[in-house]
Amino acid sequence: MGFPSDIKLPADARYFTFVERSKKFNSNYDITWSFEYSLPAENIPSPGSYELGFSTFITNLEAPLSSLPGQYIGDQDPEFILSAHALLTESPLVLKTQDDSTILLEGGILSGSLVKVAFDSTGMYALSGRDDRPGVGPNDINRQSLIVRDVLHNVRANSPLSTMSNVFTNLSTNSFRALRFRYVNLGQKIHIDFREDNTTNYTLLTTINIEPRLTNFNNLDNIYCGFSFTTPVSTTNTGLSAKNFFLRNFNVEGYEGSDVLTETVTTPALSVNPNTVFNTVNNIEV
Repeated sequence: MGFPSDIKLPADARYFTFVERSKKFNSNYDITWSFEYSLPAENIPSPGSYELGFSTFITNLEAPLSSLPGQYIGDQDPEFILSAHALLTESPLVLKTQDDSTILLEGGILSGSLVKVAFDSTGMYALSGRDDRPGVGPNDINRQSLIVRDVLHNVRANSPLSTMSNVFTNLSTNSFRALRFRYVNLGQKIHIDFREDNTTNYTLLTTINIEPRLTNFNNLDNIYCGFSFTTPVSTTNTGLSAKNFFLRNFNVEGYEGSDVLTETVTTPALSVNPNTVFNTVNNIEV
């Protein structure tokens, strides 16, 4: 299949990645996106052994380039990142989007993803990888886990879902579960919420700090949201693949535009007590 040697998938593995590019947003403002998914228990093999991972991300690329399935769950191929870096530093040529927008240097080096949140039945998305990809060792992965990587691919979260919720403890759900992601404070935090099908209010699953702010990166006013899926994650055993996975209502909200709007807030002047001069008189007799 032409995959790197560390990606082991059977011939009938299923995987895809898409970017919602109907609208682009400015990451100097909050970005909120959500979707609903269903993974019925009848569609998975043994609950303790099946392999499925899906992730969502915000990116400055209109389309994934050389994205990898398996335990990378749609991340960009490190070899492509290295070649893009060489191309952009040794030549004045730059990559262009279909709308003729420039994909700047850091977009190529950093794979375009500002933050990526993965839900992984195997926990392997947290593993370190080739070309010095940061991560954890095999003994530190967690099944049925939530994993977050930042713009430099550093692992910001790697925890079992059961440690964050007594309701959302694994990926399987017979009804549609809604997931919501709020990228706030100029990219310094991401709030992750969920809502079961029989409820109307979201419940906070966790909040992840993803500092520092991306003040030194360009093209942050052309941001898209995307989604990746793979089953299985790292095996040649076809029997570990999940069957049907359902996804619907992918929705994104945020500020559309390149201007960073500012507002000057004035407050009333502080009141000042005037200084009164007093003369001290001594030796007064009564």
